[in-house]
Amino acid sequence: MLDYDMGARGDCSLYDYLYQRIRDDVMSGEIAAGQRLPSKRALAQHLGVSVVTVEGAYAQLVAEGYVRSRPRSGYFACAVPKGVDLPGVAAPVAGGAGPVRPADDDTDLTSSTSFSGDAARLWARALRQTLASEPEDEVFAPTPAQGSARLRRAIAGRLRQTRGLAVDPSRIVVGAGAQMLDVMISQLVGVGHTFAVEDPGYVRLTRIYEACGQRVLHVPLDEQGVCVDALGDADVLHLMPSHQFPTGRVTSISRRYELLGWAAARSGRWLVEDDYDCEFRLAGRPVPALLSIDAAGRVIYTNTFSKSLGSALRLACMVLPEELMDRYSRELGFYSSTVSSVQQVTLARILEDGSYERHVARVRKRCRDVRDALVAAVRSRGGTMRVEEPDSGLHAVVAVYGDAAAVAKRALAAGIPQAAFVPMDRYARDGVNASDDDLTRFVVPYDALDAETAAHFADLAFE
Repeated sequence: MLDYDMGARGDCSLYDYLYQRIRDDVMSGEIAAGQRLPSKRALAQHLGVSVVTVEGAYAQLVAEGYVRSRPRSGYFACAVPKGVDLPGVAAPVAGGAGPVRPADDDTDLTSSTSFSGDAARLWARALRQTLASEPEDEVFAPTPAQGSARLRRAIAGRLRQTRGLAVDPSRIVVGAGAQMLDVMISQLVGVGHTFAVEDPGYVRLTRIYEACGQRVLHVPLDEQGVCVDALGDADVLHLMPSHQFPTGRVTSISRRYELLGWAAARSGRWLVEDDYDCEFRLAGRPVPALLSIDAAGRVIYTNTFSKSLGSALRLACMVLPEELMDRYSRELGFYSSTVSSVQQVTLARILEDGSYERHVARVRKRCRDVRDALVAAVRSRGGTMRVEEPDSGLHAVVAVYGDAAAVAKRALAAGIPQAAFVPMDRYARDGVNASDDDLTRFVVPYDALDAETAAHFADLAFE
């Protein structure tokens, strides 16, 4: 039986403290790979806590890949690579998940229009306040290529608060959207390299990297994330470890260490961590960023505000390792900032005064309402369809028995908008629904639905 002093948790919540203790024991080998954990009820009685506390800790451990759940068998510790000299995971404070590509454009990864009204009002109010009260020499002055020092400090503070990342603002670069940052990364690495991207994944990445003169390798996924054995001669891997688009999978902790080991094994290898929807995880604590366990300095961390504030505002940031930051200063520091001073000051204001976090919380609440209606609708129809990864971000995957065209026809008849029901094969390199079962999978962006429309998903099942 696991024996922990729950009275030593300090300011931690009970479930968080229990999660951390089990996680550390799995990492250290105190809990051996394959070892069965106590049942939720037995552990709760032994520790003197509620079953809900143990359930929450186990759920987070499963989400991050420290533990796996076997139906009707229990919970078992996963194998974590040994001998990797990496620091422990920092514990983030707040959590969430993020948006997805609109259904009518298979190359985009931006949110649809359902949240744009709230974001527009937030931005308009902040912009008016900026123009009325901020010094003109700050609002209209040219900014450094990296972005204004004020905004970079605000971003560093938010990354510390929500992702547990202690980031030096001097290593942050602000850019006009994620695509601009992807181009900069390609320039920093140099032309003629091999960039690996996830398949299925963000289709536009292939076009961006090929346009920059890179060779692109499409790498398949398994249940734990990117298949390391398929990376071949890749120099850079672009991945979404906390919530992969479009599958919604979370890269397991053991696979994260494998990928970090792969990157550190040869000079010139890099991992681009695309944390595009980290703010909107809908259940449990946020999955720690890959950057938080990167001891070798091989992770380029990227994030965007376009998902929460709308794609019309091209605002994104990246955190460069020291080696690439030095290269950026030498080779790309001559650029003018790609984001206007007015936008940078406005974004800094809403990050500083808490209005951005309140906006994110409202969006997260609306997404939970849609998710709950969707899950309830699907469960009401029994085994003819299921929802996969409904809690990881601003989209879920609905798997339905039947021909894709027939299911899509039923969706339109049920009043489900096309933007909320996108075939998974649209995001696969070969245009096929890669699966070992008879289910056809569809990507369902929460921001393209309301709770009432989500309830109509029950109509997709066979009569």
